[in-house]
Amino acid sequence: MASESSSTQAQSTLSPAPKSYALFVVFIAIIGAFSSLVNDMYLPTIPSMMKEFHTTPSMTQMGISMAMIGMGLGSVLWGSASDRYGRKPILIISLIIFVVATAVSLFSESITFFIICRLFQGLGAGGAMVLSTSIPADVYMGRQLAKLMAIVGAINGIAPALGPVLGGFMADWVGWRGIFVVLLVIGIGMTFWTTRYNETLPPQRRLQARSLSDYAKAYRSLLGNGRFMIYVTIKAVAIGLLYAYIASAPFIIQTHYGYSAITFGLIFGGNALAMSAGSTLALKFKVMKQGMVVGCVGMFVFAVAEALVMWHEAPFWLYELFAAPMLLFSGMIFSSANTLSMEVGRQEAGTASAILSVVKYVFAAVVSPLVGLGNMFHSAAIAFVAVTAVALLLAWKAYRLPALADMERKD
Repeated sequence: MASESSSTQAQSTLSPAPKSYALFVVFIAIIGAFSSLVNDMYLPTIPSMMKEFHTTPSMTQMGISMAMIGMGLGSVLWGSASDRYGRKPILIISLIIFVVATAVSLFSESITFFIICRLFQGLGAGGAMVLSTSIPADVYMGRQLAKLMAIVGAINGIAPALGPVLGGFMADWVGWRGIFVVLLVIGIGMTFWTTRYNETLPPQRRLQARSLSDYAKAYRSLLGNGRFMIYVTIKAVAIGLLYAYIASAPFIIQTHYGYSAITFGLIFGGNALAMSAGSTLALKFKVMKQGMVVGCVGMFVFAVAEALVMWHEAPFWLYELFAAPMLLFSGMIFSSANTLSMEVGRQEAGTASAILSVVKYVFAAVVSPLVGLGNMFHSAAIAFVAVTAVALLLAWKAYRLPALADMERKD
C-alpha cells in the first residue's frame, strides 16, 4: 500500500482533468470498445461472406484470428511507444492505420486480401484499446480512477451486446461492406476527436528508455512471475472459449438452426449481457481469487454440458440453455483475472497490460479457426472442453497459492 507521501507525489504528477468529464468518459468508452467493434458488428455476415468469397468456414474465421493477432501486436507496439512518445500522437497514428485498413478492405475481392486487411485493422484497433486504460491513469488516480473505469466498463459491457444486434439489422440491407463503412466513419470521427484533446503524458513523465534491453528487462521480470502468468493464462483461456463461441455461433445458429442474421444478433447480444453480468457478479466476492476460481469451475461445468448438446446436435433451446451460463461464468473470470493480473504487475503496469493483451489475443487467434475444421459442432465442442479444462487446472493452482490480501481482495 502506497504511503501518504508517495500518494501526494503521484497526485502532483497527474495531468489536468478534461473540462468536460462526461465527454471524456464517452471518448474513453468508444476507444475502449474498438476491440469489440472490430469483430462483433460483422459477425452476422460471416456465413454470407463465405459464399461471396467461395471459401471455407475456417478461412472465413481467419478474419477474426488475424484481427486478434493485430490487436495483440498493437498492444505491445502502441503501449510501449506511448510511454516513450506520448499518448496523443500514438493514438492518432493507430487510428489512422485502422481507418486506412478499413477503407482498403472494402475493395476486397478475395478472402486472402480481406484477411490481410484485418491484420492491419486489428493493429490500429490495438492502439485504441491499450490507450483507453493508459490515458485515464494519466489524469486520475485512486477512487476517481476506479469510478471512471467502472463507468467505462459498464458502457463497454454493452458494446458486445449491441454490435451483433446492429450488424444483424444491417446484414441483409448493406452486407459486411456497409458495416465496415460504419466502422470507417467511427474511425475517422475518433481520429478527429483525438486531435481536440491535450496530451496527457507530458515529456517529463515519459519513459526514457535508451535501448530495447530496457524494455526487455520489464518483460522478463513479469514473464518469470508465476503468479502473474497463472492469472494471465486463465484470462487468456477464458478469452479462447469466448472466441471459440464467437467463431462457431454464426454458422451454428444461422446455418444449422436456420435463424436470421437479425435474430442471431439478438441471441448473441443477450449472451453478451450475460457476460457483462458475470463481470459484475465477480466483484461481489470479498476475495477476488475466489470469484475467479468459481468462474473457472462454473465455466467448465456448463462448457461440458454445452459440448454434449453440440455433439448430439440437440435442439436450439438446449444449446442456448447452457451457452448463456457458460458465458456468464467466463465473464466472472474476465473481471477477476484481469484485476489480479494488473495488481501483481502494478509496478510495470504498461508492460503487464501488453502481456495480458498479447497472450489473450494470440490464444483467441489460435482457437478461432480450429472450430471450423471438419464437423463444426464436434470441433467447437472439443475446443470448449479443452480450453475450460485448462482453466480448471490453472484455477486449482491459483487456489493453492498463498493468499495475498493486498492483491486478491476486491478493495
